[in-house]
Amino acid sequence: MDREPLSKLLYRGTSDAHRAAENTPYMLALFQGKLTEDAYRLWLVRFHTVYSALERTTEALRDHPAVGGLHLPQLNRTEAIERDLAHFYGRDWRAALESSPATDAYTARLDRVREEWPLGLVPHHWIRYAGYLHGGATLARMLSTAYGLSEGAGMAFYDFAEIEDTHAFVTEYHARMNAVPVTDEDVAALVAEGDHAFDGNAAITVELGETCGIG
Repeated sequence: MDREPLSKLLYRGTSDAHRAAENTPYMLALFQGKLTEDAYRLWLVRFHTVYSALERTTEALRDHPAVGGLHLPQLNRTEAIERDLAHFYGRDWRAALESSPATDAYTARLDRVREEWPLGLVPHHWIRYAGYLHGGATLARMLSTAYGLSEGAGMAFYDFAEIEDTHAFVTEYHARMNAVPVTDEDVAALVAEGDHAFDGNAAITVELGETCGIG
């Protein structure tokens, strides 16, 4: 019997961890438009670290026979986050950058993927990009309204300007993802890695909630 596509197996297999990551107090405040601007810009600081590490890993594995097909520079978010940081912090935005125990743990996981298990890139890559391709524009509009921003200001992260047809791109992305050669044992390990990625995301937002007094 043919196995289901990897994208579906990951989606279903990580659903509990995904739900938990979306329901931390910080993320609930974000989705409800109740997060202060100061609290939001700290998200950019933390995830600048995450996306920088992810995109270094993707670049390092660009020629890997199994996962090189996920090297899609039009998805990269690091420079977009830096434009948003410049909007919120000004020209000295780099002085605001700082790590944290949760971001350090997340990037350590990506270091392991790069050095020891390239297949592990798949769930990290999928989790960090797919959701924002689908719903990023809606979230950007909500945040712009909440913070009284002019159109596009501080919201570069959600603007995939190099992708003209998002629906077609997502279809192609899933085709590339599903073309990664995996065994049944690999699928189980990839679902576990996806859980780790969602748990790592949740840990960062829990940490942010504690820092910002959201709980």
